[in-house]
Amino acid sequence: MATTPPPAAPQPTAPPTGLGIEIPEDLGHILLTIRTLESGGRYDTPPNKGRASGAYQFITSTWNNHRGYPHAYLAPREVQDERALADVRSILWTWKGDVSMVPVIWYYPKAAKDPALMDQVPLPQFGNRLTVREYQRRWLEVLAFITGDPFGFSLAIAPPGLQYLSGIPPEVERSVEELDQVAFPVLGSAVVAPPQTCEHDACEPGSSAIVYGQKLQPVLAATDGVVTAVEHDDPISGAVTLTLTDVAGRTFHYAGFNDDNPGTVDGDADTSLRFTALGEVGATVRAGQILGYMGDTDPMPSDENRGAPTSAVWPHIRLTIRDHTGLRLDTDSLVVAAQRSQACHVGLGPWSVPADERPDDAERDDIEVDAILNGGWTLRSDGTVTAFGRSALILAPEGCEWAPNDAFGPGASGNRPPEGWDDDFSVPMEFLVAGMLTADAVAPVGLIRSG
Repeated sequence: MATTPPPAAPQPTAPPTGLGIEIPEDLGHILLTIRTLESGGRYDTPPNKGRASGAYQFITSTWNNHRGYPHAYLAPREVQDERALADVRSILWTWKGDVSMVPVIWYYPKAAKDPALMDQVPLPQFGNRLTVREYQRRWLEVLAFITGDPFGFSLAIAPPGLQYLSGIPPEVERSVEELDQVAFPVLGSAVVAPPQTCEHDACEPGSSAIVYGQKLQPVLAATDGVVTAVEHDDPISGAVTLTLTDVAGRTFHYAGFNDDNPGTVDGDADTSLRFTALGEVGATVRAGQILGYMGDTDPMPSDENRGAPTSAVWPHIRLTIRDHTGLRLDTDSLVVAAQRSQACHVGLGPWSVPADERPDDAERDDIEVDAILNGGWTLRSDGTVTAFGRSALILAPEGCEWAPNDAFGPGASGNRPPEGWDDDFSVPMEFLVAGMLTADAVAPVGLIRSG
């Protein structure tokens, strides 16, 4: 995804190319959105199975030997930007300025003339996983995130008839059968990026979920379970990670927690700015509780299996769910469904996280984190978290008619959890041991892998 950090204020300026290509701010935002979703901003991305390459993923026939370069990825950055800018201007002129048509044309142009194709997955043999309509919605959400305008481009995504709940934790069934539901893993305004297309002939099934947000944004448990692994600095990727294991032996592997002190990229944050008190091996966790804080320690999605990460990373959490055999599940679809079902719900209360009594290197004061779009979070010195405004909600689209003005969380407003919510539950020992032995959560050790 993109190599430029996300906006730090509601009205950021478009990042300049620095290569002599003058791009108006509004069109620069569109180009950044395309690069983010198509390649992660990597201009040298080689051709994939569909023969698409470069930052904007031009297929060979569309690129058409532009300026004498046979493939887009062989052209300099300014040539790729120039060509993409011309195409975006052409799309906007053709569709009378309708920005929502840009992702349609970029993803599958035939759908622009045949509405029936909007709800089909185009060319799945090339790794596409989303319908055209799903891609369009995700694309517009990323554009809204980049511009700092939560409503300017977004389609209506809030389901009708929502009940605006006040601090009631999500109820996720502890099923040993098929996983049908999870809780959304981020509190406040966040964007779930489209899943990356598969670039290889032999591709792993399932998907991971990439959720973009901002530094120190609270990260939530997607299920009830026990923490079976915590890594403060992955020796290969550098990511700060946590693995949660549920009653069926499924592992919920989170990568991308914070490691920086506020306002820095020092990589020297103390434990309390990486994880909450629940971020310890052996901790019993409930769906919706706060595990820790988002950072930029996970490589950009486009950098997977490509060696060193890019120089800049958008803050995000990568969640990967695997069953007890190590088979990756369709995490992306589960996370998107959770975001829709919990839209406009207040996502924290007195149950959110216990006070942190772990010894640390240094005591700290309360930390106020202003949200990019609205509201904010207070990371209190005792390890608890409160939030206000739209930052207290799981998702706050235009359809949300209410958001709390007062803080919600431990010691503040919020309802009590439902009766029996804190009843004991157990995870079979074989799954606990397997999770603890698996640092990277790829395949639980000691269990038989499918296939």
